[in-house]
Amino acid sequence: MSTPEPPASPPPAQPPARPGFADAYRSAAAALPSGTCALLAGRPAGAGGRLTAITVGSALDVSYDPPTMAVAVYSGSRMMEALDSARAFTLSVLAADQKGIAQWLGTPGQPSYGLLDGIELVPGEAGPPHLAGCAAHFEIAIDQRIEIATHTLLAGRVLACGAQPGRRPLVRWGDGYGTVG
Repeated sequence: MSTPEPPASPPPAQPPARPGFADAYRSAAAALPSGTCALLAGRPAGAGGRLTAITVGSALDVSYDPPTMAVAVYSGSRMMEALDSARAFTLSVLAADQKGIAQWLGTPGQPSYGLLDGIELVPGEAGPPHLAGCAAHFEIAIDQRIEIATHTLLAGRVLACGAQPGRRPLVRWGDGYGTVG
């Protein structure tokens, strides 16, 4: 007697192919408030390397046991080029008074050299440095890289972290920034 074969998987669902759908999605997604982080990768120039950073709103707390986080980065970005050879990255959860840093690091076409000049950094314990004055920070080992549409999802174990009690996080919602609490 032979074992019946399982049914074939249905084809993946496709988004509607109608004009304006991508814009409608972008508008709906803007209603999701998100924490604002600076993602840093590389080594400071004084340590024989180059440190680069971008603003992200896609950080995700994946698991507490073991502590694991993920972040999505545009696959065609200069940041992704830096992350391709990196073993770790740091997320600095920006504080409400760091809106200017979020805007600076989030502006397309920023220069690679001198990007972090004038921004105070704190050396990392196990990974790249984090921004001074941030609400919290996470140093993350890159364990998985998953290509999804136009982005790469980087996931990994938290190697070190810290928080600044009383520092309110910067939150992005729609086209603006604010805080909670």
